[in-house]
Amino acid sequence: MIDICVIGLGAIGAFYAHALDRSGKVQITAVCRSNYSTLQGDGIDIVSDSLGNTPAWKPYRVVSSTEEAADRQYLFVVCAFKALPDVVSTPSLIGPLLSRTDTFVLIQNGIGIHIDLQHARPDAVIVSACAWVDSTTKGRSIVQTGPNDLPIGFHDNGKIPLEQAQKACILFRDLLQAGGAGCQVVADINSARWKKILWNATFSTMCTVTRAPVADLLSSKALPVTLPALKALMAELLMVAHASGISETDLSDDVANGVIEDCMDLYSNERTSEPSMFMPSMLVDLLAGRPMEIEPIVGGVLGVAREVGVTTPRLDLIYTQLKVLQNRILFSEKQTD
Repeated sequence: MIDICVIGLGAIGAFYAHALDRSGKVQITAVCRSNYSTLQGDGIDIVSDSLGNTPAWKPYRVVSSTEEAADRQYLFVVCAFKALPDVVSTPSLIGPLLSRTDTFVLIQNGIGIHIDLQHARPDAVIVSACAWVDSTTKGRSIVQTGPNDLPIGFHDNGKIPLEQAQKACILFRDLLQAGGAGCQVVADINSARWKKILWNATFSTMCTVTRAPVADLLSSKALPVTLPALKALMAELLMVAHASGISETDLSDDVANGVIEDCMDLYSNERTSEPSMFMPSMLVDLLAGRPMEIEPIVGGVLGVAREVGVTTPRLDLIYTQLKVLQNRILFSEKQTD
């Protein structure tokens, strides 16, 4: 059996941990915090269009800390927690597990999220993954609806044999596919990450600052205002991406339009058979008083924009609004500590 450690068993982490478990070839050690007692006790219910329904699912082993998990070597250590560099860096968060694998998998949002881990373990393969899946936590259930896709690839630092990195990507893909999840190895993971940012830095951020589900942005009354704003934000993102070296072939205006059309098909109440109340995870975190993925999603883009000399007035405004909200959350957390 293959030992895999998954850190973070929220909606996304649990979905992919369950898919890996379903392959029949894997032993999952799950590092949990908020849902530790649930997983350790009765387990969680998986309700999934892609994986089917599994009541009271538990991974092979559940632990409450990275120290407890670091009693063995793993073929993969999967980081499925939110990247929050303004709160804690990934190397600091995973601590002793840094030395318990030679392959890390980042199922996280954002640009440049691999850099601090790459500095900490320049000799390790870092596989990057962009989750296109609607998976949410409802009580003790993980509910996944619609299609799911996970483009993966590796971040080349010039120190890892390409054959080793490619082999790791293919094995991880094969395990997920054997478990019923969608996954594909892509030639350029950076382009795939920028495509995901076209969603995260536009729909997610606008839903968060307006505190509205995606369907509200796409309603017939709001669309004449929201659609031009979304397209303008995407245009700024495309300018930054192209200036940083992402080709227009890999990331074009057509890709941006496709992201919008996919959202319309999934969340517009004028197109869906049932009303959608889907909220991006950034908004869910805001409403729950949890830190949001502002830095990897928007801050990372703005950092690249400054390096390549592209002005981003719309993204700057969104970032300012989100930072005010984030600072309030972090201050509140500090007061309760």
